Amino acid sequence: MTKLFFSEFFLVFLGGGLGSLLRYALGSALELSLGSSLAVSLSLVIVNVTGALFLGIVSFHPYFASIQRKAFWGSGVSGGFTTMSGVALFLYQPSSLAITAVMFALGFLAFAAGVNIGKAKAGLK
Repeated sequence: MTKLFFSEFFLVFLGGGLGSLLRYALGSALELSLGSSLAVSLSLVIVNVTGALFLGIVSFHPYFASIQRKAFWGSGVSGGFTTMSGVALFLYQPSSLAITAVMFALGFLAFAAGVNIGKAKAGLK
């Protein structure tokens, strides 16, 4: 088990702030261009699917091999960018089950694609 130091916690904190800010910016941009009802659903799908893709890359790409980079980009940025609480809130609305199922399926596929990208860059099969 790796011993965590304050620096990794701080990196997760900074990355989480950046990821949350990116999620908020994306949601705001979509709301301005598409209106609030469509923007909420679309931004939720976009952040969770692209976040899953990015986390797959971070998990295997050699650039992210250090504990510090995994802390910042994986736990921090990816964790702050994606949102499970948004999914829970979304599920509370009527007729959202189908969209949520599609989002989870796309998320798993995106993560697998990210893993393959990361492994390809690492020379792994």
